Amino acid sequence: MKRAVKKVLDKTSVDDALASKAKSIADRTTIDDTVIRLSKKVGMEVKKNIATAILAAFGFMIALVWRDVVKEGVTKLIDMFGAGGDGFWFSVMTALITTIICVVGIIYFSRWSEKK
Repeated sequence: MKRAVKKVLDKTSVDDALASKAKSIADRTTIDDTVIRLSKKVGMEVKKNIATAILAAFGFMIALVWRDVVKEGVTKLIDMFGAGGDGFWFSVMTALITTIICVVGIIYFSRWSEKK
């Protein structure tokens, strides 16, 4: 009789151990899936930020090229009205006119991009 009871207890403890092991494996699998999913998400975010930085660098290069064109155009415009020169006030006028032109351009292209 003792042997039969011991077999039942041993079988129960084995079943409990297997159930515990299976739960442990299932928990690890869930954790592994979560880690993999999060690492893929972080990787995509890194790629997105790198692409944004590269596009900003290209935009900055374009702005540097156009800077000279705009400055020369504003200088010719000021000279056309006879207010040319090399002093401080000439630089202030150039900055003001360039600012006005750029603000108008920003407003125009902002509205243009919002059109459907």
